[in-house]
Amino acid sequence: MDLKADVNTAVVTALSPKTEYSLTVYAIYPSLIGDSASITVKTTPLPLVSNFRVIEEGLFSLRLGWTPPIGKINGFKILIPRSNRPGLTYEQLLPAETSSHVIDSLEEDKKYTITIYTIFPEGPSAPVSLVGKTLKLVTVQHFLVQNATTDTVQARWGSVRGATGYRLTWSAPDGHIENINLGDTFNFYMIQGLHAGSEYTVTINPIFGDIEGPVTATKVKTLESSAVQTLKVSGVSTSAAVVSWNSVPGATGYRLAWGPTPEFLGRDRPRQLALNGSTTEYQLKNVAHDTEYVLTLYVLFGSVVGPGIATTFRTSPLGYVSNFKVTSYTSTSIDLEWSPIVGATEYKLSWNNSKPQSHYLERSVLYHRIKELNPKSNYKITICAVYGNSEGPEISLSQITVSDSEPVQAVREVKVVDIGVNSFTLSWRKTPGASGYKISWIPFNGGKEKSQVVSASSSTFTIRNLRESSAYKIQVSAVVGDREGSAVLVTARTLDLPKVEGFAVLNTTDSSTVLNWTRVAGVSGYLLSWRHISGQRLTAPA
Repeated sequence: MDLKADVNTAVVTALSPKTEYSLTVYAIYPSLIGDSASITVKTTPLPLVSNFRVIEEGLFSLRLGWTPPIGKINGFKILIPRSNRPGLTYEQLLPAETSSHVIDSLEEDKKYTITIYTIFPEGPSAPVSLVGKTLKLVTVQHFLVQNATTDTVQARWGSVRGATGYRLTWSAPDGHIENINLGDTFNFYMIQGLHAGSEYTVTINPIFGDIEGPVTATKVKTLESSAVQTLKVSGVSTSAAVVSWNSVPGATGYRLAWGPTPEFLGRDRPRQLALNGSTTEYQLKNVAHDTEYVLTLYVLFGSVVGPGIATTFRTSPLGYVSNFKVTSYTSTSIDLEWSPIVGATEYKLSWNNSKPQSHYLERSVLYHRIKELNPKSNYKITICAVYGNSEGPEISLSQITVSDSEPVQAVREVKVVDIGVNSFTLSWRKTPGASGYKISWIPFNGGKEKSQVVSASSSTFTIRNLRESSAYKIQVSAVVGDREGSAVLVTARTLDLPKVEGFAVLNTTDSSTVLNWTRVAGVSGYLLSWRHISGQRLTAPA
């Protein structure tokens, strides 16, 4: 190679791999050739394929995979020794873009040594070899046929490596045979349409393409009839209950029967109904309260009735209304409230002075005011829960209305229990007969008076939107109808706004200063102001 005078590197190409070479360089002058300098170097071998492996074993095949080396490749050559002709090999050339290949027409359950070469323009690389083994024809393992019903059985089995599918066969005592071919992803199948109380022979064998593997067999007998194993009654109320049971495989339906036990005969009539095979829960409605029932469930298999399973339950008695009380009263009205009762459809409220009166209220109503009563009169008031067409037990109380001329009592124990920057919270003891309370407040130094009337159930109130650092006069009085009692006066002062602490100068230059202070919790900002000792005052938000 002739090189120019300013060149000091050169690439020598077209060499043979894994070969030793002597390289010599001469300096050329205008009229002579200088001394030579020589070195000896050996080229590297051609790169090999990497990660040569068996991807998948078959009964008569092996799928191979590899990672091609980097560089220009012409292709690959695979060699496989022939098991039936010792000394001879099967050879196959593959394109350069290939990275996997299936070798077929092999023998079952045999080991094969397989060699691969990379073909470069310079020639073949060194070989890379592996040993692969084809699969063996085996039986299906862990074959179980179980969970028999009157017309079904469940077959389960372990997957067979390399199998492309399975053949499941079942034969009846009369010689009738049925089978089904299943894919390689199946390991469970429910055999249906069998005869009750019959013994079946069930077999399975794996399939490898066109080849069938060995057969595994077992026997199973269907049930003559099936019964429910678990029967539960829950959610029992005065007039309803929820019945649930376990599903019986193969059942075409269920028959549910219920009626009072002998001790409670006459409280309700016996009843029954048919349910479909997918039902496992049913709600009994319109049963009698405080009654014991016997409940029986039968399994149906077409026209055949299986054995029944029975249980008993007792409905709840009709409940009393709880927490029935008078919350306030006047000369012409009484306010009442009570707690809700589960299962009640409405409430019946009755009262009596000169003549009995009744009023029905929806089940969501837990408060009522009886109006147009006589002053200074004693009333007996009764309430009961209504359950459909039945009334529960009554509970009663008595209350005397106040006189028209009777003065309204003053509120007692009025006090300020919490003071804020802009609010007061008051508390007081409830006044018997009060229909509400009036709270009034006005600044000590004058201003507009404000007031608020709260319900008779209240015993606290928070006055808001007050001015900070200000004293207020507060009055609380009881209200009965349109009459107001004597006001009780208390005074209080709102808190001062918090003060900034730790205000200090940290650093000062000829034209600026750095200020620092301690943060004040809850504030939305700071107002910073400054002025020249003899000049105008300036401010800025901080």
